[in-house]
Amino acid sequence: MMDSQLSLRRLEVFRLVVDERSVTRAADLLMVAQPAVSAQLRALESWLGAKLFERRGNRLVLTEAGQRTNHWAKEVLAGSSQLRRDIGDLASGDTGRVIVSSSMAVGTYLLPPILAQFGRNRPLADITAPISRPNEIVTDVENGECDFAVLQWDEREHSGALRFETLQTVNLTLYATSRLVPPGTSLTVDQALSLPLIGAPKDVPYQRGMMAQLRAAGYKDPNFVIRLGHAEAMKKAAIEHDCALIVGSYAIGPDDALKPIDVPGLELEQRIVLVHRRDKRFSPIQLAVVEAIRIALGHDSHSGAGVSENG
Repeated sequence: MMDSQLSLRRLEVFRLVVDERSVTRAADLLMVAQPAVSAQLRALESWLGAKLFERRGNRLVLTEAGQRTNHWAKEVLAGSSQLRRDIGDLASGDTGRVIVSSSMAVGTYLLPPILAQFGRNRPLADITAPISRPNEIVTDVENGECDFAVLQWDEREHSGALRFETLQTVNLTLYATSRLVPPGTSLTVDQALSLPLIGAPKDVPYQRGMMAQLRAAGYKDPNFVIRLGHAEAMKKAAIEHDCALIVGSYAIGPDDALKPIDVPGLELEQRIVLVHRRDKRFSPIQLAVVEAIRIALGHDSHSGAGVSENG
């Protein structure tokens, strides 16, 4: 039985201090006085019988005991979030809840038609699809705040508690207005990269992945005239100011004034991946949403993704 001094709230406060690396910032986010946060930490340390933090200059650093406690606290909080949702699903019968997080472009162009069709077929399903930054999405998956996520991905370190499944590999294509590049024109890669291009912020996975591929192929850096945070803004700027952009075809509609440009040798791609906890056990409604997304994005559901259903 959990000791009366130990509560989920206390673990949540501890985890926030770890993430923020500051008692003061954690207190600000919780909108409480700093001594209240310090008291929660002292009570947790008293229960564990060990110091969790040590100060190095202006930084709070986890002790070895703190590192182990942090790992355990993440598992406990993720499990409690999962339990709350599972109990809610049991209570609501066939309705079921699904929370699928996604990155900006995926959540704007790829997921909405899939989830809308699923919702029409199962009108009692409660489906939520928040959009966030990739790092925040992965944290939400780790902490059990969402059931799974679908996002653009680039290579990076990640927790061994997560499973990544490639749903689709998308080719990136150069698009431009007819005023900038006349129809039927074929460009060299250097000519294409010299065009006035609309890019995304440097820390966006799509942008990082594209730049890594260009540099690995030995090409010069593109001529970005501005970086914008959403594909719709990028398209609008390109159309209104006769610029070009490099994106997946799913972001370009049939009525857009941007047309694909032939650039032999420009071979760029991005991965669309499904992310979930390895120990995640999907409810029937959640598993059905996963399968709908797989089918729509062309993934072979028999290739082995490790997704399991609650038994």
